This record gives sequence, C-alpha cells and structure tokens, in this order.
Amino acid sequence: MRVSTTQFSNMMMTVMQRQSSNLARTFDDISSGKRIQQPSDDALATVKIQHFNKEIASLEQYVSNVNQLQGTLQQEDTLLANMVNVVQRTRESVLLAGNGAYDESNLKSVAGEIDEQINELVSLANYRLADGQYMFAGNSTQNEPIQESGRYYYQGDDKQRMVAISTSTKVASNDPGFDIFFDKGARIDAGATNVSEAQGYSITDNSRFTEVASIELNFDGTNWTAIPTDWQGNTLPAEPVTVTGSQLDINGIATVDLDGIPTAGDSFTIQNMDIFTALTRLSDALNGNGDLQQEINTALAVVDQTISSLGEAQTNVGGRLNMLDSTLNSHQDVILMDQVLKAELEDLDYSEAISRLNLQETALQASQQAYMKIQGLSLFNYLR
Repeated sequence: MRVSTTQFSNMMMTVMQRQSSNLARTFDDISSGKRIQQPSDDALATVKIQHFNKEIASLEQYVSNVNQLQGTLQQEDTLLANMVNVVQRTRESVLLAGNGAYDESNLKSVAGEIDEQINELVSLANYRLADGQYMFAGNSTQNEPIQESGRYYYQGDDKQRMVAISTSTKVASNDPGFDIFFDKGARIDAGATNVSEAQGYSITDNSRFTEVASIELNFDGTNWTAIPTDWQGNTLPAEPVTVTGSQLDINGIATVDLDGIPTAGDSFTIQNMDIFTALTRLSDALNGNGDLQQEINTALAVVDQTISSLGEAQTNVGGRLNMLDSTLNSHQDVILMDQVLKAELEDLDYSEAISRLNLQETALQASQQAYMKIQGLSLFNYLR
C-alpha cells in the first residue's frame, strides 16, 4: 500500500491534534480539581452529582431557616422571662393592695406601681421584631396586638407563624398573645342603676364564650337582650335570651341567676377577663373607684392564670429550641455526608492526573519528533 506525503501529513496532524486535545483536557482537570468538565465525561456520575447538589442546596436553606428561627425563639424566650418577672412583681403589688393597714396615700402609691407594671407588660406584649413584625400578634403581624379602648382588646389572631425546617416538619416561630394574656376567667358587673341583682352566673359553653370579650344584658321592661363584643372591640349580633323563672339563659353560652324583679333599664355585663383590664380596674379601685376587695380577688386570680400561661409558653418555646438544635445537627451531618459522596464522584485524583499528564506530554513530543524526521526524508537525499 502506497502512502502519499499528503496522507501521511494528514494522519500525523490528526494524531497530534488528538494528543494535544487530551493534554489540554488534563490541564483543565488539574486546574479545576474536577474530573468531570461536562456531562458527557460521565453521564451517570453527573446525574448523581446533580442530585447531591439539589439536596445540599435544600438542606442549606433549611439550615438558614433553623438559624433564623432559633434567633426569633430566643428573643421570645427572653421576652417571656421578662414578662414573668413583671407579672410576679405585679402579684406582689396585688397582695400589697390587700394590706388593711394601708391608708389612702399608700393605696394610691400601690396603684401607681401597678400602672407602671401594666405599661411595662403592654410594651413587652407589643414587642416588634427588627423586620417590623409584632412578635405576639399571631399571623396579623402588622397589627399592634394589645390596644386599649375602654378596656383592653386583642388585635392579632390566634394563629402561629410556621417555618419549614425540613421537608416534613414546620415549627411555630411565635405564640399569639391571646393565649397568654386573655380569656382568664369571667366576672359579672351590674349597671349603675340596677334594681335586680345577679346572684351568680355559669359559663355553659366555654368554647363559645372564649370568642367574646364581654356580653351585655339589657332589660327593656319586657325582654332581655344580649349583645356580645368580640376581642377586637366589635359589636356582634345579639344572642337570644331565654327566661326561666329567675334565670337567664344566653343561647346556651352562659346563664345568670337574678335576685329581685328586674325593671326597665337593668343591665349586667359578663366580662371575659384579661390581665390588663383586671389590673386597670384594680388600679381604679385603689384610687377610690370601685369595690377594692372584689378587684383584688379578680386581679389575683387573673394574674395567677397569666403566670401559668407564661410558664406554658416558655416550656413550648424551650421544646421548639431543643428540636431545632437536633434538626440542625442532623442537617449538617447529612450535608457533610453528601459533600463527601459528591467529592468521590467529581474530585480529581491528582496523582493519577499528573502521571497521565506526563505520559501525554511524552507521547505528543514523540509524535512531533517522529513527524519532523519522517517529513524530512526524500530520495533526493541519496543522490550524489
């Protein structure tokens, strides 16, 4: 078979180009530290690497969520601890209010302390995070949760903001203030000019009563009407009242037992108490406006329930923080394992690559030298 000079040159050029390409590819591998530069280099490994990248990115987002959530819950835990301190001091003030040896000046001094404690507690309950969201407003994060209008009302909702910390787990980032400060028992207040008196009351459907801040009962001389007010201060549709003897049944929500024959204008209000309203009424009574002993009894009961609610909230927050710690450790372990497995698939074996580089350089140099020598051969060299 005859091989022309042109054929030989083309063949040698093809060989040297292929060797140069292989050498350049090895240089790229060494400079990047990766053995896979494009999917075609190892299709199966590429698919696995993409899977690991996706899982690592997802886990890193969950780690970020956990870190942010830990900061938020630690803030809440601090706020709850401060609230407990305030309410404990308030309880001491309530007990001082019952000191029979105190004169009017002493009682007004206690009232001043209670007013300051109310303001401090309201300030803590209306705490705003750095992003402008109210901590204890539930999902209504732009509404200041504790507001006052004649009595205190809750302007948030009873939901919790949930944050995903894994594909199947979400953790609450806050606790609604309603559960902590409101719905702390009931009391009944008579109107200013009542002829009849309320001997007692009973909450017969607590789940429905929890939804209202108060129910006002009014007698027009013939019928009783019951007007509920919700925790946002809104008047709700009237509830039907059934009269059986001296007992009023407010649509199965509550009953009130009357003493005496009611006359037009008689009214009663069943109050669903919160700590802010209870303490405000106690302060008024200490200043001479109200039944002091009744307000002390009410405030003491409400304060004790609030302390219990705060303790429960602290326990819940502590449990969530413990869960976050274990979840964070788990995510970090999985990320590390994924990175190790990914490295095994894509990282370059430097010793093998350098050996390959030396071999390819030697082969290319040999091809070049062979080409130069053969290319210089000619019959004319043998003519004398």
